[in-house]
Amino acid sequence: MPRRSMPASVVLCLALAAGCGSAAPAAQPAPTATSSNPQRIQALVADCMKQQGFRYVAWVPQQKNLSELDKAATGDYEAMRKQRAKTGFDVFVMLADRSLMEDRVLWKGSDNPNSAIKEQLSNSQRTAYDKAEVTCKSSAVKQVTGKVVKDDADRAEQETKMIKQATERELNGDPKLVELAAAMGECVKGKGYQVDSLRPTDIDSRGPDAFEAIKQSIAKKQGMADPDRPGSYYEPKLSQADARRYLNQEIKAALDDLECGRDFYAAYSPRAAQIASEVELEFGGSGD
Repeated sequence: MPRRSMPASVVLCLALAAGCGSAAPAAQPAPTATSSNPQRIQALVADCMKQQGFRYVAWVPQQKNLSELDKAATGDYEAMRKQRAKTGFDVFVMLADRSLMEDRVLWKGSDNPNSAIKEQLSNSQRTAYDKAEVTCKSSAVKQVTGKVVKDDADRAEQETKMIKQATERELNGDPKLVELAAAMGECVKGKGYQVDSLRPTDIDSRGPDAFEAIKQSIAKKQGMADPDRPGSYYEPKLSQADARRYLNQEIKAALDDLECGRDFYAAYSPRAAQIASEVELEFGGSGD
């Protein structure tokens, strides 16, 4: 059962097969960013794994051309409308119809040559391989970026936290965004939706958070809480029909949200995407 943590509106990670690809970056990194970090990290990991007695191929996923998704992530109205009409806020879609997200995945676990290497190992060898890989990745990230991360999950959590801090600091105090967020919030209220905060970051995450709360409530009622991670939970079990019903509600809400936030997203999303790209590069970039 996949485990879910509290949602991050800026960064989305999709997994349709073993392994997890990263969502398409919505904006290009700043010119001064070190875009070669993923390759440097992978080269160090390969050397480290060789020293541990394991074969490892330095591999950085080649990202697909996802121009429509890139446009949507940077606030393009038509692209956002097309996306939301299919997947809403991306909350219930994986439970309703996983195929709807296939065009959003940049790479699958089976694309990674190291997946085939691990498949040839015995259970005990694979356990040792995985442990060595975690250690080597952590060491490589520290050497290249100076960041201390325990594993991929810790790295993602640190990135998410830093992105949230940066967006709150840089975007919530912007007078133009505050004005646009207030106008969007009043419009959303007029359509019958609950709005608890008019801060730009809260307006941006309001819709996804509302449906994430519904899904969390279902999961908790089913006893799907994760005992090892407070605040996290496993995906609830829903019939496809029930999941589709929630998704249809979500799609309507997402389109209403977009109609109210057309101007807001055009101004907010490119800046939020740039912050996310910069933070990701601080942790080594979007490599494996």
